[in-house]
Amino acid sequence: MRRGQRADLKTIWTATLQTVWDDLPDDERRRHDRTTWEREFRRKLTPYVEGGRTEPWIAEDGTGTFLGYLLLGEGGGFLTSEAHGFIFDVWVAPDHRGQGVGKFLMSWAADWARSRGYRKIKLEVSDSNPQARHIYEELGFRYERHYMGKNLG
Repeated sequence: MRRGQRADLKTIWTATLQTVWDDLPDDERRRHDRTTWEREFRRKLTPYVEGGRTEPWIAEDGTGTFLGYLLLGEGGGFLTSEAHGFIFDVWVAPDHRGQGVGKFLMSWAADWARSRGYRKIKLEVSDSNPQARHIYEELGFRYERHYMGKNLG
């Protein structure tokens, strides 16, 4: 693992934009022009990806091949005053999925949070991503809240 650098931002943005676009509910995706949505989403997410609200960490193999990344930071303060570690994004390169990289990243994130004195680490996962949910559950993550939506016409 190494700390992310400016040169990693293109890969991080490409992966993040695609993942979030794919995770949007179908009805919301149909209402958006992809280019306009990406521009607005980038504006909202820039403080998290480039602005110091998170720490980017890059997983590489021994030859320098990009395996995946994490965006980690502090969460909490809304429902409780206790801060916790938060996984803002986790992504595994498609060619390396199913090889344990995701589990490694999640374990590394837990160690990162523990080393900073957090008693808990949290994340958000889409209902449309059962593979990720399965990995998180295997690693001990449990549902604490469920995000719901209703179309109003």
